Amino acid sequence: MEKLYLYQWTWPEIKAYLKKDSVMIVPFGSTEQHGLHLPLGNDALVAIRLAEDAARITKTIVAPPCWYGWSPHHMAYPGTISITPETLTRVLYEVLRSLIYHGFKRLIVINGHRMANLPPLQIAANRIRNETGAYVTIADPFYLGDTVSRKIKESPPGGVGHAEELETSHMMHIYPELVNIKKAVKNLPPKKKFHVSDPYVITDRTFTPSSLESFRKITEPSGVTGDPTLATVEKGKKLHKALVDNLVELIKLARKEKVVLKPVTPCF
Repeated sequence: MEKLYLYQWTWPEIKAYLKKDSVMIVPFGSTEQHGLHLPLGNDALVAIRLAEDAARITKTIVAPPCWYGWSPHHMAYPGTISITPETLTRVLYEVLRSLIYHGFKRLIVINGHRMANLPPLQIAANRIRNETGAYVTIADPFYLGDTVSRKIKESPPGGVGHAEELETSHMMHIYPELVNIKKAVKNLPPKKKFHVSDPYVITDRTFTPSSLESFRKITEPSGVTGDPTLATVEKGKKLHKALVDNLVELIKLARKEKVVLKPVTPCF
């Protein structure tokens, strides 16, 4: 299938596609600072590349990507664009509802923006699932690649956070021209009871959101949390392969899901 994206197709071609398949991949990311060494589009680029690679293998259509996410604390650094969680929820909800109305009833949402985007996207997916009966699943690379990430990471406790070893390794493999590893700097957060941002640290913890000011204070002057200096192309290659393999398997499983749609109207 030469044309991956929905916007490359004509409506008669989409009508013909829907007679044989009903899967759509929907990439969501963000435009936000990623330290001194990674591009602002990091999260969206990851979602897009994963969608493209999995789509080629499974012959699946990809929806136009969403480059914006919920990134309030990253507004501490120039270039970040943040939309409200309510807007993000609404965007995904209305995109999915439009696709379902036309007959796409199995939807794979790829979230490249980790935990920040997840709650708004989960709300939209839950509403769509219950209102329409469609199969909707959110594939976040951070969780979809959990097994391989634990094997390849070498960071000490606190070393996995933002623009760190795993994110940097992945980008070094898929978009090496956008990475300046010479500018990567380590910034391990101070140890503080219950306030542990590294998800791979086994400990008792709470969720404490960062303010713009507090995030700037703990990440200056780079915007990084964690240790990107341990990143390598080889780690990124292993991570990407595992993620694509899992996405391919997920899409194949989605095609086997029994789906009975309820009457759906478009959003007006």
